[in-house]
Amino acid sequence: MCTSIKSKPMKNLLSQKVRILITTLVTLLIWGHIAWDYTHDGIPVHYIFHSKDMPGIPNWWGAIVLPFFTYFLLFRISKRLNQSENKESLKLVILRLFGGVLFAISISVSFMNGIDITDYIMGLIFLLAFIFPLYKSEYFLGWVLGSAFTFGAIIPILFGSILCLIFFSIYQLVGAIKKVLSPKIG
Repeated sequence: MCTSIKSKPMKNLLSQKVRILITTLVTLLIWGHIAWDYTHDGIPVHYIFHSKDMPGIPNWWGAIVLPFFTYFLLFRISKRLNQSENKESLKLVILRLFGGVLFAISISVSFMNGIDITDYIMGLIFLLAFIFPLYKSEYFLGWVLGSAFTFGAIIPILFGSILCLIFFSIYQLVGAIKKVLSPKIG
């Protein structure tokens, strides 16, 4: 167990070794996916707003960016978990990650099969942003990992960044309203 400068025991819930292991797994999966695409119909190109008039983003970029993105978010999660005033558990972080993955997979499956429920799923996500801190790194990582197969990694990273900003604003607004409306305890 690590100790801090003040000699208090420090938690190490997401160690460097675990972060590297997860990042390596993601790297192998994305490059395996790229190798599969290359040997079959070629590397797909994804277009912003699904419009060929917009610039195309080949999956190669996602294979390069996703490992760095994964490690960066895992580092942020680890840093937050290891703070002395943190009250979140690793189990909660894992549940949030899988929540992000499940929502992303549901949107990906509905998009790939032409099922017109994507708008409803996104609406549900926006409603949940009033209750849960959907801007946190584990939700974002789950979102990107869950949708990378269908949309590549770059578009979910860009879209997810915008969503995280919106979700942060919503969550902070709700917190401010709660603070104003709650009775003053003196």
